[in-house]
Amino acid sequence: MNEATGREARQRELIEQALAAYGRGASTLRGLVEDLQALALELRMVPQEWLAGFQAEVNELEVLYAVALDRGVLDALPADYRADADETVHRLEVLLQTLPPPADATEV
Repeated sequence: MNEATGREARQRELIEQALAAYGRGASTLRGLVEDLQALALELRMVPQEWLAGFQAEVNELEVLYAVALDRGVLDALPADYRADADETVHRLEVLLQTLPPPADATEV
């Protein structure tokens, strides 16, 4: 594995970890949005259409966060907000699974 594919694989792993941390309650919605936005900027070996879909889902989380912030319910997300966030996280997990390994990431 060369340096570029190793780095790409690591970014994808960090995305998986961020999603899992939120799922088990170890991360806030704000933290998840910030992490995913930063990590998406570092992806270099993904198709642009995949990245656009990923960013659209992250934007959904950002909207949920903004509405919760505006309504003052960040400390205890209402069940419907949490359900929407969980659904979006699930879509992101599925999207991540559809992504093939970075080129040259597998040893022959």
